[in-house]
Amino acid sequence: MKILLIGGGGFVGSHTALRLLELGHEPLVYDIFDSQTHGEDPAQSPTLLRLAGKVEVRKGDTRDKPSLTEALAGVEAVYYFPANTGTGQSMYRVEQYCDVNVRGAGVFSDLLPGHSHNIRRIIVSSTRAVYGEGAANCPEHGRVFPATRRADALEKGDFETMCPTCGILLKPLPSRETDPLMPASVYGVTKLAQEQLIACIARSLGIPTVVFRYQNVYGPGQSLKNPYTGILSIFSQLLIAGRRIELFEDALPTRDFVHVDDVVEYNIRALESPIEGVCTLNVGSGVRSNLTELVEALASAVNREANYS
Repeated sequence: MKILLIGGGGFVGSHTALRLLELGHEPLVYDIFDSQTHGEDPAQSPTLLRLAGKVEVRKGDTRDKPSLTEALAGVEAVYYFPANTGTGQSMYRVEQYCDVNVRGAGVFSDLLPGHSHNIRRIIVSSTRAVYGEGAANCPEHGRVFPATRRADALEKGDFETMCPTCGILLKPLPSRETDPLMPASVYGVTKLAQEQLIACIARSLGIPTVVFRYQNVYGPGQSLKNPYTGILSIFSQLLIAGRRIELFEDALPTRDFVHVDDVVEYNIRALESPIEGVCTLNVGSGVRSNLTELVEALASAVNREANYS
């Protein structure tokens, strides 16, 4: 199939494009190559260099309707990756995140009715951030969904989540696709809007669509330029440079880290699986790691001292 990867010049998108090529498909990468991720000279971007000479690449903005319309010509399937991704950054660049993440999805969705006869599948890249704090277990009340922690509590060093009913200390649980959607950041809000915009239009047009809510993806090719990228790449740089890593919240937060190759495998299966309507799935390893374990493992991998506090 001819497959368009919107935002396909990024970390997960570029890996997916190369895998599609291996399988005999005709991938087309459409990406703005934002300087925050790719540097001031996109031509030297590691992801672009990996794609060069193998996959057709077009530079374009998702919000540019004429350009995106042209890229969609003859396409049979679409992977939708584009987004500004900084959770913290989104809280002080609200307009930017709404413009890129939400308006971009709106432009794409607006074009779908005119191309629905060609497009047979859409795969949307989303995030676990749509769940906010996520699910937790209360010894008294079972599975509960605590509200976002208050800033004054965090400033006093109170990092734990408590049961909204009885106030007992909670233990985090893996998210389920049926959990309440309570994003705690502008980034999470805009990614949820992306999901819902595209799913709404695709459902009305009868285009089978898969929405993947990724956990923390890592692997080769992850941007080392973007200060808002995953903590694995950030911690790796600090270890290699011999700098101390400062761990927040007493190093107690846990994360689910999933390798990019596994994410790509899910992306490929989503293209080929027989589905109807809109299917939403979490993508992770199912293994919970705290920050101390993470730094120790990284230090061992790069043969450096685990210098953290």
